Amino acid sequence: MSNPKTLHVVGAGLAGLAAATAAARAGTRVCLYESASHAGGRCRSFFDDKLNRLIDNGSHLLLGANRIALSYARATGGIEAMVPAPPRFDFFDLADKSRWTVSPTSLPAGLGEILLALGLPWTGAETSVSDKLGQTRSFSRLWKPLCEAILNTTPEESSARMFSWTMRRALLGGAPALSPWTFPLGLSAALVAPALATLSTFGAEIHFRHRLIGVAPDRLNFDNRSVKLGPNDRVILALPPWAAAAVLPSWIPPLPTRTIVNAHFRLDHAVTLPQGVPFMGLVNGYAHWLFPRGDVLSVTVSAAEGLVDRSGEEIADILWNEATLAIGMPARPVPPARVIKERRATLAHDPATIVSRPGHETPIPGLFLAGDWLRSPWPCTIEAAVSSGLYAAQRALEQKTLSFGL
Repeated sequence: MSNPKTLHVVGAGLAGLAAATAAARAGTRVCLYESASHAGGRCRSFFDDKLNRLIDNGSHLLLGANRIALSYARATGGIEAMVPAPPRFDFFDLADKSRWTVSPTSLPAGLGEILLALGLPWTGAETSVSDKLGQTRSFSRLWKPLCEAILNTTPEESSARMFSWTMRRALLGGAPALSPWTFPLGLSAALVAPALATLSTFGAEIHFRHRLIGVAPDRLNFDNRSVKLGPNDRVILALPPWAAAAVLPSWIPPLPTRTIVNAHFRLDHAVTLPQGVPFMGLVNGYAHWLFPRGDVLSVTVSAAEGLVDRSGEEIADILWNEATLAIGMPARPVPPARVIKERRATLAHDPATIVSRPGHETPIPGLFLAGDWLRSPWPCTIEAAVSSGLYAAQRALEQKTLSFGL
């Protein structure tokens, strides 16, 4: 009689947490391993000593169209730490100081542009977003900022097919699909801590400070121990591509990445954006998005290759000047700031990289991959990570209907 099946999940980012949560809730024995001393990977909160505040390593949103990620949050209870907002996206032009709002009933684009953004009448595999939409009237005010926010790649490089796929999920779903969900208590409170609590409730084993250094059909080799695999055990490697390539060097191709820069500023008073909106988009500058949380103002720069090599002080100065202009604050010295450069935040979402992404299978029987960087119609987002983790668990456990149960 064989031993009961155990699912070993290596990596406690969102993909790993999603895989482990789905499996544990279905009654499978789960062992989760993480090289760091904390979970969450590239989507987490931490206490910053310089600011004396809890901040996120990057600012994120979910939309109503992200149904799998929202299902995960509901299954763990993390949805209680999230706040839905009306389907409204406010923008400010740093060049001409104009403001406008994008909503399901107020799109700064005509029907012809929207059809192009949806991929109609036809979009070639090598077509870039700039090729498709670069000559439209609303390119700089709508399509360019959306492209950089969603794909973290310049429109000149970005795949128009992938961009159009995400636009169809959002625009064709109406107001519910476009409704954003924010994280006022931080990413960890919504997406990480509730998952860890859920896993503990269902008896999962969680092992931190376990760095995987090798895999074999019968064992997992970590830097501090070796874990023997039973004949019915299954393994999911929920690692970033460079870490997966280190243990599967002949299987993971080189995949170029793109940078995100985030700056967090602590003010001496609570921050409020114009009209009291929970976030704001910026165009024609370096900064792309503003997110207030109490007395901390966070600024996000996507596709930040043109900024990342500057010093943290220079970046803070640039982004602070743009942020104060956008929120109508008089010029003042840069307050205490923390600049976070994430050089490998996502893959480059150009056509060549997209088709190079591997799937969830590996050459080792019983060993599967999970991560937002794997083959998927979604770009590297929270939705892609959670969906990938769920799909990997379905494949590993041979349960096609496995879900988060909500």
